[in-house]
Amino acid sequence: MIYWKADVTAMMAASPSGWKCAEYLMGNHVIAERMFRHDPAVMLHAPLRTVIYEDSRGQTRFAVDQPSTFFASYGDPAITEVGHHLDRLVAQLLDALGAAVPAELGELGELGDAGG
Repeated sequence: MIYWKADVTAMMAASPSGWKCAEYLMGNHVIAERMFRHDPAVMLHAPLRTVIYEDSRGQTRFAVDQPSTFFASYGDPAITEVGHHLDRLVAQLLDALGAAVPAELGELGELGDAGG
């Protein structure tokens, strides 16, 4: 689900860079609640902040921080587990888009008990 979108290209129109870029807050409130019930501060990182931009070669790029790195920082195993689940969901999204899936995101299809 997309919760918010910013046209970064328009915001940075005065920049001489010429980048084409959009920023999104993307997530699933049901999955976020599985962490929120343990610590409401997780909402600093949920929904996930993502950027889609065109690089200097004209290639479209999707950028997102690895969810488990943020959520593991709360020191709660239940939150950490959901973070790893989100890693795998991001991996599935990248795969569906035909993009390379970094090994750090885990194996495709292994959603475990934190499924949503």
